[in-house]
Amino acid sequence: MGHKKGEIMDDLKRLIAFLFQRGGKEKMSEKEVYMILSFELGWLTPGDGKKVIEKAEEKGYIEREGDEIMPTFDYREVEIPLGFRFDESKVEEMEQDLVSRVVGKALKEIGIGEKKIRERINKLSKELDIYPEIAALLFAKQNGLLTEDLLEEAKEFIKNI
Repeated sequence: MGHKKGEIMDDLKRLIAFLFQRGGKEKMSEKEVYMILSFELGWLTPGDGKKVIEKAEEKGYIEREGDEIMPTFDYREVEIPLGFRFDESKVEEMEQDLVSRVVGKALKEIGIGEKKIRERINKLSKELDIYPEIAALLFAKQNGLLTEDLLEEAKEFIKNI
């Protein structure tokens, strides 16, 4: 697909900046974000919009305050390239990252919901002050889900830090 994982994350940060620049507000409800992405721009389904919000939160690009979200960075300073678009192909690439792969594996193997799995990974990440990817590996190890392919990907991740 020609994108490196870092570029996708930059696109994710750019998307958050774009949404808040466009909205002209410091905070928005998730619903407002889905409306913009799905109905105004026609870029993503509400389901994909939800994934984008979860990923942005996981990466620390946004935080919640009640039922509103806000960027954790100065979104006004982010340059949005002319013709910028964020569509389902970027969502698919985004989903191939380490955290999402662990979540997918956990969904199949241990039968707890995605939200709960992501909450546990985020909690580990915050408590231990480690990257979400490393927290996901720790979660996988604690739950007997650590496999060779995940370890290989982890090595790649660590090389690129």
